[in-house]
Amino acid sequence: MTKIAALFLLFTTLALAEPADRTGPYIAIGGGYAVFDDDDRMQAEQIDPSFNINIIGGAFINKYLSVELCVDYYETFTNETNINSTGIYFYDAAVKAHYPFWKERIDLYAAFGAGGIAWKENLNGVSRNNSSSATRGDVGIGFRALEWLTFNVGFRRYFFTLDHDTGIIDPDNNIIYERYNMQVSSGYANIEVQF
Repeated sequence: MTKIAALFLLFTTLALAEPADRTGPYIAIGGGYAVFDDDDRMQAEQIDPSFNINIIGGAFINKYLSVELCVDYYETFTNETNINSTGIYFYDAAVKAHYPFWKERIDLYAAFGAGGIAWKENLNGVSRNNSSSATRGDVGIGFRALEWLTFNVGFRRYFFTLDHDTGIIDPDNNIIYERYNMQVSSGYANIEVQF
């Protein structure tokens, strides 16, 4: 019963609170659970999901718009079919549109960003690195518990293309590359602190 009373008191306090100021810089840190669509590059029936960590630094221009820099680290995607493990870093700059309501305590948002990917793969004991450009899309909802503290829950998807060395040489002695259009999708939660 006391938990219900405390929860009721919290929501009543938030409902009567003044609208939060939505200008200025913020940082956010969080994590999520991700799946990898490799465009059948690994020729595996299943690629195991990975956990990820994201760090964001940004600034609210006003309550409807913010800009941010993001780094996302996806620990390891593995598959047992061909003994492959892949670690991925994404980095990008994004524009985020906000729709605040309920005295600006609830925030629906969508973001679009562009940047790059750094990729490290270990395939059958052979390690190699690769990089490419990437784009990001986000949707989510935030709950501003305090004037400076927001809890966000969202869904993020990265789109990128990698050219893979097939190990085959054409008649003109050029290496033949195969192009793969890949995606990494994650559900995430983070804590955002505004200054």
